[in-house]
Amino acid sequence: MSKKSKIVLLVLCVFVLTISATCVSLIALRSDPKCVAHRGLSDTQPDNTEASFLAATEAGFYGIETDIRKTADGRYVCHHDETVKYADGTELAIKTSDFSALTARPIRNEKTEKDAYLCSFERYLDICKQGGQVAVIEFKEDFSEAEIQEILSIVDGHYDRAHVSMISFYYEALLCVRKADESVSLQYLSETKKDPVFERCLLDGVSIDVREPLVTPSLVRAFHQKGLTVNTWTVNKKRDLFFLRILRVDYITTNSISEY
Repeated sequence: MSKKSKIVLLVLCVFVLTISATCVSLIALRSDPKCVAHRGLSDTQPDNTEASFLAATEAGFYGIETDIRKTADGRYVCHHDETVKYADGTELAIKTSDFSALTARPIRNEKTEKDAYLCSFERYLDICKQGGQVAVIEFKEDFSEAEIQEILSIVDGHYDRAHVSMISFYYEALLCVRKADESVSLQYLSETKKDPVFERCLLDGVSIDVREPLVTPSLVRAFHQKGLTVNTWTVNKKRDLFFLRILRVDYITTNSISEY
């Protein structure tokens, strides 16, 4: 072997050893984020329904996320959109409809052949309690202080404030929760790069739940240095999960991944 070939081989060996050491270090440093079922196990069940919540408990998720809205007669229901679309092709706006009308007939279900109905907030909490999952509750409206008190009272009647996390794009609503009870876990939702509200979160001690492409090492580090957590949504590919583990995020919100 020529001297030049030996030098090339030596450089190649050093390169391979460096890469291997880096990979070992990254694997050693990676975290095991807790998995939160996005609107229940929504990959296989109609989202935000009793069926999706029950499927999430059976799959062993750490937490179950839902969206809540208020009906015209003051009930809280689990639904993402402002209107409910039904199997018969009709629609009802949640804000202007009574609970009885909203839950009277099956909603549109493209996931299974079974009838699915709008789920009450109370039933969702009961399922979380039954399965031992953390209830991750997203405010889809900018709820007032009085409404926040109502929501907390419902939690008290069906589960435990220590086992819920309240999340929202409405930052002031989260501060209303903080005003009512400083012990309740909060996460500010964002899909905005370099969101200016992040600085408020760091000052106020509010954790974040951000869209997966926004997660950076500096963002995670800034919140961890304050003793706060980072959640990410919506993570459905295990290759994305690998990098999020390297970044040491605390939670992932997913439609399907319950274990890895």
